[in-house]
Parts: sequence; structure tokens; C-alpha cells
Amino acid sequence: MFRTPFVWEVQVRREVLEAEIAHLRELPYSLWRQVLSRPMTKATRGRDNRSYRVRTTAKYVQEGADDIRVTVVLESGALRRHLMRQSFVITPDNRFTD
Repeated sequence: MFRTPFVWEVQVRREVLEAEIAHLRELPYSLWRQVLSRPMTKATRGRDNRSYRVRTTAKYVQEGADDIRVTVVLESGALRRHLMRQSFVITPDNRFTD
């Protein structure tokens, strides 16, 4: 059975997730086209000194469309348990929508 996280734990996790999304939004559409079929993973550490795993996937919003949905999932480092998820859509002209 999992316990409900404390507010500060949620804030730390949100910080880790938002920092990663800010970094990913700097990448151009052309790069996202190259990583469509390959998920990316990254290990990082939050200010709570816990390790987290960030898994990023990209896929077309719908078949035949050019827009790409990027999904970022924050997982616990040890158990790889899903903690948070957020996504955004990037268009061929490098605009973002949520």
C-alpha cells in the first residue's frame, strides 16, 4: 500500500518535472522527429536528495498529422514507480500547445 506524499514531496517532484520540461522545450521540432521511435531516459536528483528517473517519449498526435506530443514521466529512482506525468505538443513551426 502506498502512502499519500507530503506537500513538500510533491513540490520537489514538480520542480524536477518542470525543470526537465523547460529543457525539452528548447529542442527544435526537427530533433523531435528523430526521436519519435526511441524513448529517452535520464537519471536526476531532486533537492530532497532522492534519485528520480525521467522518461521522455514522443509520438505523432494522430496518424497523418505533423504535430508531435512529447510526454514526460517522472518515476521513483529505485522502484520505477510512476509519480507524475506531463505532456506538451510541438508543431512543425516550433510552437507549443499543452
